[in-house]
Amino acid sequence: MSAKVELELASVILGPFDEEHEYSLYEGYVLNERHIFIMDAGDLWLRQVHKAPHMDHLYIDGDSGGLIIANEVEGMDTRALIETIISELKQINGLQFLLDIMLWTKDRGDINLKLEILR
Repeated sequence: MSAKVELELASVILGPFDEEHEYSLYEGYVLNERHIFIMDAGDLWLRQVHKAPHMDHLYIDGDSGGLIIANEVEGMDTRALIETIISELKQINGLQFLLDIMLWTKDRGDINLKLEILR
């Protein structure tokens, strides 16, 4: 049996958006104080975050865009879904992920992973 996934229930501030004063607050689950899973419009997103100084359970949007990792999951037990996804991904290697998941995701457009940074 795999180890329990440690997730912190927290909030994240995303933005600015179209207007420089426009931000949104989301609740989600933080993994390793660096990544947060949030629900938005029925989709489960994964984003990189920074811990807000002097505030418990508050994070600020990170330095990269997000990934939609599950579609149309509104109403599901979000924490259980995240734990399942993490547990399943821990059991496969990177090449298996690329071949079995990335290449076979329906309705996916081209993606540039920029793997030349591995040199």
